[in-house]
Amino acid sequence: MRRRPGPVVVLLALTGTVLAAPLLVGDKPLLARRSDGRLTCPAMRPGAWNESDGRSLLDPPLRVSWRAIQLDDALQPPSSRHFFGTDALGRDLFARVVHGARLSILVGLAATALAIGAGLVLGGAAALHGGWVDLALSRVIEVLACFPPFILAMALVAVLGGGIGSLIVAIGVGRTAAASRFARAEVLRWRGTGLWLAARASGSGRARAAVHHLLPLAAENLSVQMAFGVAQAILLESGLSFLGLGVPAPVPSWGNILAEGRATLDVAWWPILIPTLALSVVLGLLLAFDRPHGEAAR
Repeated sequence: MRRRPGPVVVLLALTGTVLAAPLLVGDKPLLARRSDGRLTCPAMRPGAWNESDGRSLLDPPLRVSWRAIQLDDALQPPSSRHFFGTDALGRDLFARVVHGARLSILVGLAATALAIGAGLVLGGAAALHGGWVDLALSRVIEVLACFPPFILAMALVAVLGGGIGSLIVAIGVGRTAAASRFARAEVLRWRGTGLWLAARASGSGRARAAVHHLLPLAAENLSVQMAFGVAQAILLESGLSFLGLGVPAPVPSWGNILAEGRATLDVAWWPILIPTLALSVVLGLLLAFDRPHGEAAR
């Protein structure tokens, strides 16, 4: 039966969003000529860009800053000038939501990759070795599973401190138990089959046989797990940032945009509604496709 590409397509689209955000909306030119004659791409380089540094040759489709404070434009409703309106500091919400998507999706992808990588090692080692190794690693996985991912991520962020790196590690560890159970179930599912016995009879070690023969068989279910994991990681990041435990301001993420909009909810609805809709659309895309072959992902 033909495999369904839904999870892979959505994940690739989200990755493209992460890479393309500065090229779509920003206050720096895509291509500029410096005063010394060199061509640069300020949109993809950190640091400020001043027109005195050179001459802009190509601008983004929408040249709007996500960080520029314009108090005269505070809480402007959606219009042709500001598609999503402005926040309490006059910053363009469209630019902030697009760049907030970049950070939220980046954290979601990285944290899920960390969780699945750790889960494959823990769960795979437990299933391959069996015996006391399986018993010990299963107890570690069960201890992690005892804590709700959000509570565990909150505790780890409090210990590790703020920042994107700490957020990725905290969310990744919080999602490791589910990934480990998936990996252990997949290895136990295929271990003992003819394919496994043939690989072992050909001289392949357990780890090599698992990587070269079992992992490709689990790729479809793994892509579904990745998509669900990214959705849950984005939701965790938004919740932590909403509580002030995520990325510090003024760097935008969907969670801290919602937290900032909460203070002006009585006079402006768009700082809350717009990022909420963006979060709902992305989570819906990640969760909307059918599971492979109509079966539950393991």
